[in-house]
Amino acid sequence: MHAQKPRPPARYHRHLARPLMAALAAAASAGVWADEPSLYYIGVTQAITHDSNVYRLSNGSADTFGSTGLVGGFDQSIGRQRIFAAANVRDNYYVREKTLNNISYGLSAGWDLQTIEKLSGGISVDVNQSLASYDNNSQAQPSTTRNILKTQQLGARVRWGGDAALNLDAGYSYSHVSYSETPTSESTQNSVSLGGSYRVGPTLRLGADVRLSHSVAPNGALIGPGVFTENSTNGRNLDFNASWKYSAQTGVNGRLSWTKQTNSGDGDRDFSGLTGGVTATYAPTAKVSFNASLNRDAGTNSSFFNLANANAGQPVRGLSENSQTTDSLSLGASYAATAKIGVNAGLDYRRSKVVDQTVVAGAVVGNDHTDRTRSASLGANYAIARNWSLACNLAYVSRDVGGALPYAYSANTVGCTARFTLR
Repeated sequence: MHAQKPRPPARYHRHLARPLMAALAAAASAGVWADEPSLYYIGVTQAITHDSNVYRLSNGSADTFGSTGLVGGFDQSIGRQRIFAAANVRDNYYVREKTLNNISYGLSAGWDLQTIEKLSGGISVDVNQSLASYDNNSQAQPSTTRNILKTQQLGARVRWGGDAALNLDAGYSYSHVSYSETPTSESTQNSVSLGGSYRVGPTLRLGADVRLSHSVAPNGALIGPGVFTENSTNGRNLDFNASWKYSAQTGVNGRLSWTKQTNSGDGDRDFSGLTGGVTATYAPTAKVSFNASLNRDAGTNSSFFNLANANAGQPVRGLSENSQTTDSLSLGASYAATAKIGVNAGLDYRRSKVVDQTVVAGAVVGNDHTDRTRSASLGANYAIARNWSLACNLAYVSRDVGGALPYAYSANTVGCTARFTLR
């Protein structure tokens, strides 16, 4: 027999009422906005998700959580320039596991520039806070502690060449990852690249660049029982790139790199070899599109974001702080059933070679293991009206971790997000 599930507390119902009250107040003035095009938007969102295994344990328990949020942004062109920003803040609350309640937020902003000659580029900034996903492979064993993840990214790029056959490119990126409960996973990374490309035909462009990265994890190397020291990682990459674009909807991008990665405090994570990736998109009709990607990366945070409270239907990517290498395969498809209804599906596979350090008989030894994650998702979205939209998503994830302390789990999630926006 199964125990009767408790009814959601009164606070849960009060949260559900907030976006409805805001939406009704906004709807009263919607007529003023209805026929006026605008580059700005503001709105409210309400999401409800059921997770069959909240903590991602071998025999984990289920819970339902809601997310009430505000969203806003703008996208403005000024001559040849463009500035844009999007922001959200969400109150995330659980029915049973109340210790996981949290406030999440996200800000993404940027500036795209282009001169009348051949110079173009841009700057982008991203700042996020969320509950860290328990699918994260930064730890060898799962934890039930409430862990808040904060991520920051800054990117800048410059291109000279424009529509000419020869293009020269330079780029810089900065990222920082921190956790409230697992400081050993904190890291900061700087990366620079310099290279160029040449159009060898109407649909094909080939290029090469040199990419250097430097990562610092203040507590990334274990030197004794419970004692950590800094680990810095230097990466050197020689990239060969190819881009084939048959049409706006169909094309292939590829990268093959020689990568050398060295670590100051944990030589077991050193790597030298080939990395790279290929991404393809194909749209046989105006309503159907397919995409696929295959990647092999080395080093800290090869995949950056990992948001537990993402909207239903939003892809979640895993961090790989302790990975020596990470291989991933993604397949996706979308279908526009009508002008207002769309369907999407995806399959993902990630395999990481993870290197942990443990203390055995007073000595620090490496503990290598393989971390495999498989996931599948099916979603649909419906643009009910100009200001109203609804998206629902069904997902499955399974993970199998080997090594000295193996474990495995699976989880199902189902959720929907409603959004009301004024533009």
